[in-house]
Amino acid sequence: MIQVEENQHIHTLVYQLNKEGKSICGDSFYIKADDQELVCAVADGLGSGTLANESSSAIRDLAESHADEDVASIIERCNQAMKNKRGATASILKVDFAARQFTYCSVGNVRFILYSPSGECFYPLPVLGYLSGKPQKYKTHTFSYEKGSKFIIHTDGLNVPDIRSYLKKGQSIEEISNSLKIYTTSRNDDLTYILGQLL
Repeated sequence: MIQVEENQHIHTLVYQLNKEGKSICGDSFYIKADDQELVCAVADGLGSGTLANESSSAIRDLAESHADEDVASIIERCNQAMKNKRGATASILKVDFAARQFTYCSVGNVRFILYSPSGECFYPLPVLGYLSGKPQKYKTHTFSYEKGSKFIIHTDGLNVPDIRSYLKKGQSIEEISNSLKIYTTSRNDDLTYILGQLL
């Protein structure tokens, strides 16, 4: 599945595939851009199939219904929602277009990389573990970004050696997505990625 979200501030592309043999994806995402901001969430439910989707889709739904809140509040709501569920890893990203700042928080193995035209690379190490409803510590990162910066958020179903090099090449996000196709064929896990360029 491919979905595009864009306006005068952002251009994004979302790609998602189910694990081989599964009728439902254990990953979920939410993405919405307006004139003020981008709100984005990617969640990977533990395991695969229906129970994994139950956890990840709860995170998607909370990111959508509480998109006006700050990143730390959203991820704490997501953690609380995992009580009596299998659990999930998750990343939440908010981009403030006027301030040219992004705020990011992640728990578990959903990765985020941002590469700027000047050559700076932002690759925060996530908090280990997963959202389970138990008390959890978070690290929230807020940074300024340059116009033209590109980013990717992806679940562990996408395994690309030196993925940063794809963001550096000066290609459009569609061209980058085409280059990543060779890494989406094994389907031994659910796979989701969001590619974006900040305009």
